[in-house]
Amino acid sequence: MPTSASSTPLPNVKARLRLARRWPALPASENHLDIWMDGARFRVRDESGREANAILRDVSAARGLGAPPHSMEEIMDEWTQTLKPAVVATELRGDLVSGAGEVCRVGQRARPVPAAQLAPAARQILVDETELARLEKCGPQFRLGRPATEYRGCTEGADEGVPYRSIVTLLVSPPYLLLRSVRDAQNGNHYYTREIVALEEGAVSGRELNPA
Repeated sequence: MPTSASSTPLPNVKARLRLARRWPALPASENHLDIWMDGARFRVRDESGREANAILRDVSAARGLGAPPHSMEEIMDEWTQTLKPAVVATELRGDLVSGAGEVCRVGQRARPVPAAQLAPAARQILVDETELARLEKCGPQFRLGRPATEYRGCTEGADEGVPYRSIVTLLVSPPYLLLRSVRDAQNGNHYYTREIVALEEGAVSGRELNPA
């Protein structure tokens, strides 16, 4: 997320985000999120119906490749989601001024969760300046009717004690991160892509942020 994210007002924008990923020994999967934000308020709708914790783990995963399944149950969930996608979406909503947030699904009672805990799910479409500083600027691009800049590079580290090297490509049109593509340097079939496929500024209303 961006520097000083907790104090930076959110832009008034609606974005549709495509997520595509593949882990070794698992099928390729694709999912879409709709994100609304304005000022201190945000709303995220995950079409796959994933649990809120799974959505947030994908955003914060150290390697940039999303959160890996850690159990046989989670592996089976990956297969099930690919073969039979959920029909009930998950929504995360929050207000960073009041601190109130909630997670809900259609037909179920909303569960209160602090807005600050949920905000990374919305902020994932915003530029992280610290990440840009570690990458090389490669030149101008044009995406979604906007001028943009491409950045490339590699990130290295250790995840749960296991060394990794990831190849990263970003497409940035401030304040938005239009594309983030990450691949395992040793396995081209291990990847995670976040791509904004639709972007509308200045049109988000209170009703969209907190639908009845």
